[in-house]
Amino acid sequence: MVLERMFARVSAGMRRLADTRAEKVAFTRLFRNRHVSKQEIIRTAAARTSEVAAGRHVLIIEDSSEINYEAKASRKRGLGRVGNGKDIGLFVHPALAVDAVDGSVLGLAGATIWRREAKKADDYQALPIEDKESYKWIGTAKAACQALTDTPQMTVVGDREADIYEVFARLPDERTHVLIRAVRDRALGTRGERLFSAIAKTPEAGRIAFELQARPGRPARTVELAVRFAAVNLRQPRLGADSRDPHELTLNAVEVREIDPPSAKDAVIWRLLTTHCVNTLASAIAVVEMYRSRWIVEQLFRTVKSQAIDLEESLIADGDALERLAAAALVVATRVMQLVHGRGSPGQAFQAARLFDPTEITVLEALIAKLEGKTQKQKNPHPMHTLAWAAWGIARLGGWNGYEKERPPGPITFTHGLRRFNAIVDGFVLATKE
Repeated sequence: MVLERMFARVSAGMRRLADTRAEKVAFTRLFRNRHVSKQEIIRTAAARTSEVAAGRHVLIIEDSSEINYEAKASRKRGLGRVGNGKDIGLFVHPALAVDAVDGSVLGLAGATIWRREAKKADDYQALPIEDKESYKWIGTAKAACQALTDTPQMTVVGDREADIYEVFARLPDERTHVLIRAVRDRALGTRGERLFSAIAKTPEAGRIAFELQARPGRPARTVELAVRFAAVNLRQPRLGADSRDPHELTLNAVEVREIDPPSAKDAVIWRLLTTHCVNTLASAIAVVEMYRSRWIVEQLFRTVKSQAIDLEESLIADGDALERLAAAALVVATRVMQLVHGRGSPGQAFQAARLFDPTEITVLEALIAKLEGKTQKQKNPHPMHTLAWAAWGIARLGGWNGYEKERPPGPITFTHGLRRFNAIVDGFVLATKE
């Protein structure tokens, strides 16, 4: 019931979720209950994801984010330190399952949630990976892949923080590939050669253009990039080298470098390392397109935080309870992402019942009929009762005008729409109650 209420109201605040004092007490006690584990919340979500991931090529997109509670420090207990080493909070590291072909969000496949309670050891770099916080990239991905039992092919996607030798050495298997953006100019098998210079001097294979997503301080823009690719042999780093890992790994490197960037500082240069076969321009572009899907997890974090669920505003005090709440918030934010990325043709492959109950679907039928205009362009273009059909209605309630040529609705629009929809459903239930 709590997860459904969190999704309907897109909130982690007990006061917003509860209709009565009794409900508020019950919801708070649930997250304080030591018999409720964050692992079980995540495993349950992953089991649901496994059902829809069967038979697909699935991207397992990982990333980390801090949940900062410093503004409420006087009312919190049992938390650790976050990125700046001073503020209190916790960390979340989800593994999001995304269809590699159509980009639909399948669900949460795994997550690691923790509090940083100790400083790095002086010999941190020499420690085995299992004793480092960075093991999250391996442990979370392995748990996610194990949960997706009937998925024939998975690609673990990570940003620069995941450029770890052990990730390349330990994650790939007969159904698992890796795709990581390189940050380290690694030594190659060839004496004296380095990764970045080796790929840079490879002949240009062709070009690619796409819309680069906006970020704070950087507006969206269309970029044209030169594409290069080559097979590379990475040497195992000497510091912290583990005898269980091979001394050398053969991977494929793909570099995309922006042509005529607005400035040298803003130039797009991605160096991607993957176990996928890359021997043509088309296969190199396919790798770039898979990496571009990583943007979805950034949307997920914004949804968890101030743009929607606002996890950092929770009044729950205890660290253990806040970890359980964070697990629930990741599940709920993933559902919002399923709406956001189910708004087009990919959403036609799923039923609205995936996210909405029968009463809500009845209300959607009536609302969509009312929201549709007289012209064909103003009508819901999707098959009735599909996820895309429902997403159209929720987006319209959130302020989107319904025209395909307009900017697609994002997490904020869907958050507004879901909250308005929840109020309408509550009114419908009250009006039809005997």
